[in-house]
Amino acid sequence: MEYVQLTVTAFLLQDIHFSQANEIISDTINKAMLMDDELAARHKEKGYKYYVFNSLYPLEPDKIYKKGRVYVFNIRSLDSIFINSLRLLLPQVEDVRIKIISCSGKRIRQRHIAELYTMTPVIVTIDGKPWTEKGDLLLLHQRLQANLEKKYKDFYHTTLTPVNNLIQRIQILNKKPIACSYKGIKLLGSKFKIWLNDDEISQKLGFIAVACGLGEKNSSIGAGFCEWRWEHVIWYYKNFWETIQKIWR
Repeated sequence: MEYVQLTVTAFLLQDIHFSQANEIISDTINKAMLMDDELAARHKEKGYKYYVFNSLYPLEPDKIYKKGRVYVFNIRSLDSIFINSLRLLLPQVEDVRIKIISCSGKRIRQRHIAELYTMTPVIVTIDGKPWTEKGDLLLLHQRLQANLEKKYKDFYHTTLTPVNNLIQRIQILNKKPIACSYKGIKLLGSKFKIWLNDDEISQKLGFIAVACGLGEKNSSIGAGFCEWRWEHVIWYYKNFWETIQKIWR
């Protein structure tokens, strides 16, 4: 398994509040897709789009991205053809708020995932309402896993049969729901640190989360964009820290 990541460099034509950035990025991607007949048809289809994106970087201290400055964001997808098309189309998009300067892509192969960190809020809807930090954690686990299983089946046309819950442990990183702008409304989400189980199926589902996003609205507003920590990286720093402790005893 692998995904492709497109690193996009953008020049801002006006000030943008951080809460509006992801919606503007989404509009830019949509405009690029509408410039290609095949992508335009895909854009109009219902169902999973197999991509996710994060927000502009670096974040400004006052949470206002500045006109005349350059920022970077990333788009990830399991579909390399889609990413390659975006690489060519995004610089051609005309928008009064943002101008894409350059795009560069790279392939990322599956590795063992120890932990996931959600960089953008995860959105999960239960009975028509958003899950918040006061909600049922077990139900959240079930919804997140079911969503990833459907994405895997939809893209690979193969059904996975998990032996257990892919989530070993989950930590909520926000004290109150995080609001995301979407079509004139506010969607509520949460950020998590997630420890995954080691079995093969859990690892495959975790990789889908990194490639396509965790939860809902991944392609709409970049919700559920994850960074991941490889097991060997954790092992390295753990042993490094233990060595330092021995030296200073």
